[in-house]
Amino acid sequence: MEIKPETWFTLQGPARQQANVAAGDAARQTFDLQAVASVKDGKQRVTARGSEASDAIEKPVTVHPDGEEKTQTASDVLGDAAMLDMNLPASVIPGSTQAELKIYPSLMAHVVESIEGILERPHGCGEQTISSAYPSLLVLRRNKQTKANSRIATKAQSYAGLGYQRLLNYRTEEGGFSYWGRGEADLALTAYALRFLHDAAEFVPVDGEVVKEARQWLIKQQRADGSWPAYDYYSERSEDQRRTALLTAFVARVLGMTEPSVKRDGTVAAQQQTANTLSTELQRALSYLSTKIEAMDEPYLIASYALAAIEAGDKQGATRATAKLRTLAHKEGDTTYWALDTNTPFYGWGLAGRVETTALAVQALALSAKTQPEQAAASLPSTEPLVRSGLLFLLTQKDRYGVWYSTQATINVLDTLMTLLATEAAARDQKSAASAAPVKIIINGQPATSVNLPAGDQTAGLIRADISPFLHNGPNRVELRRAAGSAFATVQLVANYYVPWSASTANQNSGMNIGEASSLRLAATFNKSAAKIDEEITCHVKAERVGFHGYGMMLSEIGLPPGADVDRASLESAMKSSGWAISQYDVLPDRVVFYLWARAGGIDFNFKFRPRFALTAKTAPSVVYDYYNPEARAMVVPATFVVR
Repeated sequence: MEIKPETWFTLQGPARQQANVAAGDAARQTFDLQAVASVKDGKQRVTARGSEASDAIEKPVTVHPDGEEKTQTASDVLGDAAMLDMNLPASVIPGSTQAELKIYPSLMAHVVESIEGILERPHGCGEQTISSAYPSLLVLRRNKQTKANSRIATKAQSYAGLGYQRLLNYRTEEGGFSYWGRGEADLALTAYALRFLHDAAEFVPVDGEVVKEARQWLIKQQRADGSWPAYDYYSERSEDQRRTALLTAFVARVLGMTEPSVKRDGTVAAQQQTANTLSTELQRALSYLSTKIEAMDEPYLIASYALAAIEAGDKQGATRATAKLRTLAHKEGDTTYWALDTNTPFYGWGLAGRVETTALAVQALALSAKTQPEQAAASLPSTEPLVRSGLLFLLTQKDRYGVWYSTQATINVLDTLMTLLATEAAARDQKSAASAAPVKIIINGQPATSVNLPAGDQTAGLIRADISPFLHNGPNRVELRRAAGSAFATVQLVANYYVPWSASTANQNSGMNIGEASSLRLAATFNKSAAKIDEEITCHVKAERVGFHGYGMMLSEIGLPPGADVDRASLESAMKSSGWAISQYDVLPDRVVFYLWARAGGIDFNFKFRPRFALTAKTAPSVVYDYYNPEARAMVVPATFVVR
């Protein structure tokens, strides 16, 4: 047997070994090696040659610097020029910076990127399952509208079909949908599922009875005043009146989008509907909401009502709502956003909730302008400045994965982008963007490289440029320049780097981060850090939401040493004994991800694993974060294990 040398490791023993294996028997040989350099998917190949047979095996290994991974992003609108500033800390581990410049020739490029980007986020619950497939539906719908043969259509078709099949696992006997495929159906999730099923039926085979029963289940839950109730998370018998209004607006919008009598063109509802053609349930919901938007200055509620009114053909209600939206806008430089005061029906809050709310507001303003008779023939909505500045806010909030923090925020942003693409203004922009245009990239005053934006194919993916060698610790300025009069595009700079644990905010055995948007605590400890191969090790976890800024699902990722064999029976036991505060878990190569719905006081649990190899290595870091506002997080530094 022989191991092939690679640059990322050095051998601690011979590169060649001999073994004698009797017929019908097995043997184990070990090559000792030490990782000496960072590498992504580094190869290690072992070849075995015998007198009668030979074979080889190759495994990928990723090695990263011993520190906390950090990410910075910067975005701008690219016309004739754009400028991005990024300040990398002095504590960056040398050689660890990976920087990529991403140029989006069109709004559609953002949607295309999100198809893969959203799949990198967790998708274990019903809401995540729907959201992971929704970008594919948006691409398929756009292809149908433009009669284009997109190169990604086949992939999108496959993802949409798989999303539908997975969603059926969350359906309850009554026809609603639950978060985990067990227990009671959830109102917001069932409405979201109804919307997905309705839209997916245009592209993949969908059982009509599933759609019908989901709608019927929602209608049965409506109260006489037209509302759907939302209860306080920590006291299920106490109704939260503000969240009831937000939930009702969300459900009403979905009912309007899926009304059997309403014919949609895939983007905007038919505008000729009258009260006589709308279902009684939708009319009651709109009547309930029309009073709430006057009493509450909550942009999420008002934007959702405006969109529901547009779907229902209620121009007067939509106009009244969008007029109020304009008064609630917040300017921040060249951008505009709408703040969120109440947690959304999917528990969104913080920055992710602000993005979600702004997306709804921008979409409502754009659609409302296009439904006005005096704007029907106009090439631009009358509210273009506000729509444009709101769009800029959304584009500058894109995260490192090419999505917007949470799945709900992402889907709402993408839906808004598709709405803008469908307007005559966006169509004009895309037409002018169809000509090829070279972009010069200048970094810290020196020419670095140039790229060419593609011509014609506006469903093409984004343009990427690796600029890692040109950045240094401290302030950096990246400039992009192209010909005068160039069409609208967007650009994002993403820099990933590592800082030593001594420069990190993570703690040794427990992590806690408290502030306006961060209020979580995590402890992850092991009963031993020195063990023999296959010796049982117990991990104790305590995760807690310290404050009450937000609530809903938390994700806790508990780092493991390489090659750990997790005892799934212990995971099942922890989940059941938690009273389903642990809703689900996923076992990954270097960590276990727990989906938590912890109440006040947090949750304690244990699980077990066994090391399969002799090693001296660190675990992945352990982290807990709010799924619907990832800003709220706490981290625990990796633990070192010695296994012999």
